[in-house]
Amino acid sequence: MTIQLITCDGQVYLAPTVMEWRLCRTGGVPCDDLEAVCLFDGLLLDVLSRACRFAAYQGDTLVLRGVVDEYRAEVSEKGRLLTLSGRGMAALLLDNEAEAAEYQGATVEEILRNHAVPWGISLGECRSLRCAGVYRVDSGSSQWQALSGFVRYVGGFLPWFAADGTLQVCPMAGSGAHRSVDAAAAVTDCSVRFTRYGVISEMLVKDKTRQTSQRVVNQAFLDLGGSRRQVLYTPGVSTLAAMRYTGEYQIRRSMEGKRQVELTVAGAFAAQPGDVAWVTYDPLRLAGDYDVVEAESRGGSTGETTTLTLEARDHVDI
Repeated sequence: MTIQLITCDGQVYLAPTVMEWRLCRTGGVPCDDLEAVCLFDGLLLDVLSRACRFAAYQGDTLVLRGVVDEYRAEVSEKGRLLTLSGRGMAALLLDNEAEAAEYQGATVEEILRNHAVPWGISLGECRSLRCAGVYRVDSGSSQWQALSGFVRYVGGFLPWFAADGTLQVCPMAGSGAHRSVDAAAAVTDCSVRFTRYGVISEMLVKDKTRQTSQRVVNQAFLDLGGSRRQVLYTPGVSTLAAMRYTGEYQIRRSMEGKRQVELTVAGAFAAQPGDVAWVTYDPLRLAGDYDVVEAESRGGSTGETTTLTLEARDHVDI
């Protein structure tokens, strides 16, 4: 791996030889992040305090562009080392707070103009989205929460960042390559996790002003003995269809990340978020398509590996 450091005045420097590194890609939250340990000869000491961006490459391929968070130079029995830490470009939206606002009939272009572009974010693919009603940004929300809340509510998906740092306002799942993970993939570790806690079995959406209510059930979870009812009160302007949508939306959110597979394979960057992996692993009876939601690659003296976090594409069934 090689790392370029970009200073606040736009100068580009090559970081010293990288000895060990860890790079985690999620595309969103938690944020992409990089930590690298380099040999250090002291030549960049005057540069490091001005380094605010980085670009990490695996060979000729850009694997992450982001924000420099920290550097640590040290001399010890291990030698002279420089440790660099940084996050993906989503950090700029996570670290900056939004002002409280109320939008009527907002478009995604308006939300991006107010909550992304001013923070130095470059835009990639962007779907056309418009909110039919009112969208509110609460006090204390980050710019990321303001943007992602709008996209999730109106579009039903989350925005995400590509490796090159561009913001993508389109579904991440299925946007990448199709890969196969089978007996030939040298799987070293594999685990399956099913989480029932937190999954909503029933939403009761109530409008106290109009004295109406809408009951929405998660039948798949009820059939498996699930029991977690929640009651949500909405403003007195909601139609029954809007109330039902709100209940369905809360149920979908409660099911996110509840059924996951984590596996480690030899080699770095075996996949990235957005890829679809066909997984077959006999010891845990896995056979099916999975969305890659997180990919952590590591490299060092012991070799390179990738740990993938996967969600079944049929994750609606808990």
